[in-house]
Amino acid sequence: MKKVIPLHSKIDNEQLQTTNPAASLSTSEAVAEQPGRWNEGAEQQLLLMQRVIGNNSVESIISIFFSWCADLGLAEGMTYETLGEVDDIHLGNRRHHSANYTLVLDKTDLGRVSLCRRERFSESELLTIEQALGIIARCLRTAIDYQTLEALVTQDPLTGFGNRLSLKTWIEREMSRTRRHNSPLSLMMIDIDHFKKINDTLGHLGGDHILRAIANAFKKSMRGSDLLFRYGGDEFTILLPHTDAEGAHEAAKQIRENLKSITNEEFGLDDADDALRPDVSIGIAGYQAGDTENTLLQRADTHLYHAKANGRGAVCSNV
Repeated sequence: MKKVIPLHSKIDNEQLQTTNPAASLSTSEAVAEQPGRWNEGAEQQLLLMQRVIGNNSVESIISIFFSWCADLGLAEGMTYETLGEVDDIHLGNRRHHSANYTLVLDKTDLGRVSLCRRERFSESELLTIEQALGIIARCLRTAIDYQTLEALVTQDPLTGFGNRLSLKTWIEREMSRTRRHNSPLSLMMIDIDHFKKINDTLGHLGGDHILRAIANAFKKSMRGSDLLFRYGGDEFTILLPHTDAEGAHEAAKQIRENLKSITNEEFGLDDADDALRPDVSIGIAGYQAGDTENTLLQRADTHLYHAKANGRGAVCSNV
């Protein structure tokens, strides 16, 4: 049975203490809600606090906590079951005996932690873990809030892609990496052909549905290392690290093939709406020595203009 730790916001610099530290692992509910005195592991708890306080990465906090537990012999493996659509975090190796916790702070579910090892956990070890989780829960709450806010600032809410602000950050990062390693980098500028007509006919809700369907086709066509952004309105940008312009041209053709495989029903269109089926024009630019963010974007945008001028539904690059 899972142990539940309701953790509240009034956590001073002291550790939280369970009200029933002697209860058995299989049936107990450990409640850490009042500041208590430091236990025998005070020095280790302080080290943990120093390492995680101010850390705004959920993955980093979990990794630090697992390393801390492993160093004390408290865990050989750990799973953190995250919230929402974020992947769970698995560290170390699975073992027979486990201690399982649900973390709650101010009535907010922060996920589930499962520690495992070969030997059974003693009551004093469980108390050490539970006190440490008081620290971890508070830091996780801060990190989750920070990452949520960061997503609101840098993520397009309709498609889940990065927004224009996010593109600026990533393009600078990828161009710097390209210069260091002398590796290829390509950028696509994509425009949905005749999207105003689609919006005028189907309305904004119908247009949004079309945008999401097209965005899904982009995701299906790209590798995990490719970076997708909604540049604005019906324009998208894709960064393709370690890809020359010729490889990007092949990826662009794959995008258009995947768009053709989407049914009218998936687009939210009737059979009589074939004329509204969306297509895209794509301009591609490969990184060149001396390029800046603006010159790379401008060259891709120029090729996009040529693709649209050549009848739309086309791919144009500097291959």
